[in-house]
Amino acid sequence: MVRDQRASASTPADDEAVVPGAGVQEHDSSRLASLVSLAYDFYWEQDAELRFTHVAGLGLERSGLDATAMLGEVRWSAGTEPVSDNGSWEPHRALLQARRKFTDFVYKRRNARGEDRYLQTSGLPMFAPDGRFLGYHGISRDITETVRTQQALRQSSTLLESMFDTMDEGVSVFDAELRLVAVNRRFRELLNFPQALYAPGTPFEAFVRHNAARGDYGAGDLEAQVRERVEQARQFEAHHFVRERPDGTVLDIHGRPLPGGGFVTVYADITDRATAERALRESKQVLENTFEHMDQGISITDRQMRLVGMNRRCRELFDFPEWLCQPGTPFSAFMRYNAERGDYGPGDIEEQVRERVALASRFEPHLFQRERPDGTVIEVRGSPLPGGGFVTLYTDVTKRARAERAVRESESRFRSLTVLSSDWFWEQDAEFRFTRVEGRGGDDGDDGGLSAGLGKHWWELGFEVEGDWEEHLALLAARRPFHEVVVRRTRADGTVQYVRVSGEPIYDAQNRYTGYRGVGRDITQQKRAEERIQYLARHDSLTGLPNRAWFHDLLTLALHGARRYQRKLAVLFIDLDRFKIINDTLGHEAGDQLLKEISSRLKRCLRACDVVARLGGDEFVVMVQEIEEPEQLVTVARKILAAVLEPVPILGQPCRVTASIGIAMYPAAGEDDQTLMKNADIAMYVAKEEGKNNYQFYSPDIKTQSLERLALETGLRNALARGEFSLHYQAKVALQSEAITGVEALLRWHNAELGPVSPAQFIPVAEQTGLIVPIGRWVLRTACAQNVAWQQQGMPPMCIAVNLSARQFLHDGLLDDIADALRDSGMDPALLELELTEGMVMHNTERAVALLTQIKQMGVRISIDDFGTGYSSLAQIKRFPIDALKVDRSFIREVASDSADRAITGAIIAMGKTLSLTVVAEGVETLEQRDFLRENGCDEMQGFYFSKPLPPEELAAFLAKERGGGT
Repeated sequence: MVRDQRASASTPADDEAVVPGAGVQEHDSSRLASLVSLAYDFYWEQDAELRFTHVAGLGLERSGLDATAMLGEVRWSAGTEPVSDNGSWEPHRALLQARRKFTDFVYKRRNARGEDRYLQTSGLPMFAPDGRFLGYHGISRDITETVRTQQALRQSSTLLESMFDTMDEGVSVFDAELRLVAVNRRFRELLNFPQALYAPGTPFEAFVRHNAARGDYGAGDLEAQVRERVEQARQFEAHHFVRERPDGTVLDIHGRPLPGGGFVTVYADITDRATAERALRESKQVLENTFEHMDQGISITDRQMRLVGMNRRCRELFDFPEWLCQPGTPFSAFMRYNAERGDYGPGDIEEQVRERVALASRFEPHLFQRERPDGTVIEVRGSPLPGGGFVTLYTDVTKRARAERAVRESESRFRSLTVLSSDWFWEQDAEFRFTRVEGRGGDDGDDGGLSAGLGKHWWELGFEVEGDWEEHLALLAARRPFHEVVVRRTRADGTVQYVRVSGEPIYDAQNRYTGYRGVGRDITQQKRAEERIQYLARHDSLTGLPNRAWFHDLLTLALHGARRYQRKLAVLFIDLDRFKIINDTLGHEAGDQLLKEISSRLKRCLRACDVVARLGGDEFVVMVQEIEEPEQLVTVARKILAAVLEPVPILGQPCRVTASIGIAMYPAAGEDDQTLMKNADIAMYVAKEEGKNNYQFYSPDIKTQSLERLALETGLRNALARGEFSLHYQAKVALQSEAITGVEALLRWHNAELGPVSPAQFIPVAEQTGLIVPIGRWVLRTACAQNVAWQQQGMPPMCIAVNLSARQFLHDGLLDDIADALRDSGMDPALLELELTEGMVMHNTERAVALLTQIKQMGVRISIDDFGTGYSSLAQIKRFPIDALKVDRSFIREVASDSADRAITGAIIAMGKTLSLTVVAEGVETLEQRDFLRENGCDEMQGFYFSKPLPPEELAAFLAKERGGGT
């Protein structure tokens, strides 16, 4: 024991020590010295400067440390290195400066032999009775062997892990509780599980469930798949199987149980091998299928002349029984079977068999034809196989043999015709009379073919040549060949037959001319097709009227005449109103039927010298010639309007359309076809804007209006993208309490160039162009979002009404648009009210009822807007699942002074009450109007009397003021 007398202590508490009296100190020191001498640890003390003052114990000798050398040193003196605290002395020093105890601090110290020893030390601070800090004391232990053992284990573990992780096979290890122990890198690559599953302890079931969910086990009940595989795993039995994953990877899987429970599974990627094996199997199957289904018969024998294989065609050709065609059957058995049924003719059967067996035993290539008793001619081609055996091919060449005979017999006759394309063959004598007609199309009836005309000329059979016969006869007299000459004749049934012929002169062996021969083809159907194509190029396929191209030709021709003789003519551009609604609701067949009927009516309205054409869709154009006064055109236009207006019965119900007509006169409205057509079109659009079912003459003023409309339409097409639309909101008020019950969203447009544009101007244009559908979708989404925004600002929930256009109501995506607006905004469907006009729901009531029912099932309210302007009745209205009626403002305007308006408004309110509907009056502007509506039981009103339409922020302030009791 070595002691430095600068400090001594004992330990009365866990984290500090107070130095006791001298007697107790000596007694305790004696006991401590005895204990230290027996322990592997060594005891140490430090003074207040943390220098060792006392070091003792057997552990010093085992560690090779010199206690004397340590005295007076601090723990971090030269030759030491910290291991704990991430290899830093600073945390340890800070702890000592704080006078706190420490445990199991590890550091490295070099001993007297120059060896590095690892020491684990723990210590307590010591204090004098007066609280003065005296230093530290504690024990240390040499843990060098433990550290080295751990280092060796880590190195070994690292090596094993490296080997484990670099294996070519994937490996997974699960314990007895089927929890993951480890997987290697290859396992992760092959199975591609989420990273979270690779955490140790993950249940085996989680891997199985992931595989089942991504379809690795194929179709089936997921839970059943998981349960089955987990139960199999719990048996901890060795297993081996191959599994193909959905991505085409093929895994060879071997599983082995582990001693004490659990199992290890090895996954090998055998995709290449499996692919090769599959390709081999498929190739073998292809070869087998090819072998079995070849048009040629094949037989294969081995070196002992026993059958190896025979395909189906071979069995068919020789009509061998199934029992004879088994592998291993001797070649002689087939020869005997043939001989016994007479295939080799009369003679000794055994001799016939011996002769053929001996010939085959030579294993020499051979080729011959054999004609069987039934007349079948079979070509037999045999070849020896490498290593012995024979393969023989049997081809049925019966047709070829017969054809070769026929070819040889007629080779000289037909050799010159091989270069000609023919449907049938003909020959004529030197006087051009038919002597032979053969082939397809040569004889299809008394007046359809030419075989009945043997001994006659072309012209005697009624044929005419394009041009004249004299020119063709001159060619024949010159002994010249001719190609693709077209002749025609009218048959007894009135149809025209066309024939295209080619021919060349015939010379005998002495080079004497003997006539003509050639080929011919009936091209009647081709000619009819060409005529049909020409017709369709100039006519509309549906109505039979001239099409756009032919009309332009006719108009151009008429303009030449009018210009030459200084006459007037006019172009009437006609567009059917409401045709699209009928076409969309009743179907394209109904639309086609309507167009054909209108076409017939238009033709009946015109003179023989006038022309009506269909440009496409529901657009027609008329050319009226030889006009003296514009009144003549007025008469024509009125006749057309009246004819179009007449109902057309379609699918059992009368359908009615109207027409809008634009009129352009030559020369005032244009002097060429393009200008006349364009100006008539402009006038037609003005007719539409004037309410449809009318006509308009073109004038410069109309052109100006058209340009304004074009500017309006152009701006409207870009308005959504430019963010030029906004919504104003007008409050609806309960008449009895004057409480606000909701608002109606009203569309506004401010164009950068046009300024504010009235809805009365742009809404009809949006309807006509179809732009109302995306605009309406924007209105619906914006209104719902604004309602939710108001609620988020603290305003109570209220119903918001949005108008639906006719185009929107007919659009297939309406239900999706409503659902999207509600979902994206998060608004309660009960707070949305959709307003529709009477005409929209009355046009096709069955569709309307079905569609409104679906909207109602969403929880959305429905009201009929502008009620009273249509033709609906109580019986019709009660069919629809609606919540409210809105009395049209036209009845409210004079309700205080006009008895008829009062009666109509009262009737509408009564009807609403009868059907338990909310009745809303639109356009209320005066106190008298309000009082009348209140006295007659109207539920709600809307109009300037209470509030004009306001922007969102102004409406919010207005509503807050009203609900706060302000005025």
